[in-house]
Amino acid sequence: MWYACVPHSEPMIIEGSWATDFEWNAFFEGREPTPEEAFPDYLPPNLAFKKGVEAPPGSKTHARLWALKFVGRKETCRLFPEIPSTFFVEKIFEKKLIWEVEGYPSYSFE
Repeated sequence: MWYACVPHSEPMIIEGSWATDFEWNAFFEGREPTPEEAFPDYLPPNLAFKKGVEAPPGSKTHARLWALKFVGRKETCRLFPEIPSTFFVEKIFEKKLIWEVEGYPSYSFE
């Protein structure tokens, strides 16, 4: 279940980086984190993809960082501050694989 405020913002163009692995979903608006920064000890904002919008492919064996430009919406309020905010993806314009590293994010990236 997603905990989100309704209504969301008006549709807008959003750019940033999406870090993903087997069980990780983290979005960094307007920046490109290093592998260490992409998997912090806290829960960063995440992405939710509208039905019919194909997310960039994930992997069960690699952590990946995708550069994304999409039309989406933001939450307009935060009901539970301890739960990270969600960006709702409605249409992807651009996607590019920035890096991919083997193993679970807690492994060394060197």
